[in-house]
Amino acid sequence: MTNHQSANHSSSKEPVHIRRNVEDFDDPYIPEEHLPEGTKCNLCGSIWHENHWHLPDDYQLPIRRPGQQNETPSHGSLCPACRKIQDHVPGGVLRLSGSFVFDHEEEILNLIRNETIKAMGLNPLERIMSLEFDDGGIEITTTNEKLAQRIGKALHKAYSGSIEYKWSEDTKLARVHWHRDV
Repeated sequence: MTNHQSANHSSSKEPVHIRRNVEDFDDPYIPEEHLPEGTKCNLCGSIWHENHWHLPDDYQLPIRRPGQQNETPSHGSLCPACRKIQDHVPGGVLRLSGSFVFDHEEEILNLIRNETIKAMGLNPLERIMSLEFDDGGIEITTTNEKLAQRIGKALHKAYSGSIEYKWSEDTKLARVHWHRDV
């Protein structure tokens, strides 16, 4: 599958293919130099320890209803995920649509939380940037493409429906659309 092709799957018996091998793009949000040990992110509270960011135990996933705004610090140290959130530069966009989404909203949000927590256990910089509700469904932006794909795959596995993956040609941005009516 190439960068710009999409995969449609309408039956839960068909395999869902996500892009695993991605060209190696430099991420300007990941600094090449090492930070001082113990550097703390002013927004999420993550700590730089042994050359990796570690989320604090009390980190909360953002779920916003229409009209709510993100917190943004005016200065100081930010981890790469918070910098992407502050700059509104998603790595993945996941769109959930169809009547099933609103009929099963709580279950779907729990699945999204669980998948995000699992992903952050592997890489604390894989985060939800925003989760916004509108009349047509839910739009989720993520800090990288893998989390959007992971959540889409989990939704498809749990609830069937149809899923479509699209990747930009020159960046790692993934767009995932999951749809299910009753």
